[in-house]
Amino acid sequence: MMLKLSDLKEKTSLKFVQDYQDQIANEVDILSIEPAHIQCEILSKTDELLITVHVDVQMELACSKTLKPVPYHMQFDADIVFGSSEDAEYPITDPIELSDIIFGYILSEKPYTIYHPDAEKTSFDKEKSPHPAFADLDKIVKK
Repeated sequence: MMLKLSDLKEKTSLKFVQDYQDQIANEVDILSIEPAHIQCEILSKTDELLITVHVDVQMELACSKTLKPVPYHMQFDADIVFGSSEDAEYPITDPIELSDIIFGYILSEKPYTIYHPDAEKTSFDKEKSPHPAFADLDKIVKK
């Protein structure tokens, strides 16, 4: 969503739905994503713009072991500061491409690993048999 600075001076809050289906084409671990419900609170200062966002999105992620789809519901809040000070995360530009910034937050907030319930039964390591000289020692220890 493109936000013009002239429009932001009149508004203190925004609600919109953003579809990120096209953006996940290059993401191998996000299989599908529902449209994200985004609420923004806007606080405009002299040289800064503070936007507090609340994001609610449902997606399907690939299991880290089996690559099976795992449903995942994400909900988070973030404070985004625009300006020219050291505290600002982004410079103030006209217009502000807020949807791209929020997609970056979605990517950073999603878990790096997620497991399907069937993944517990999957093992990729072969069991190693002990050296024949130590085979009987295993029986003694496991009494």
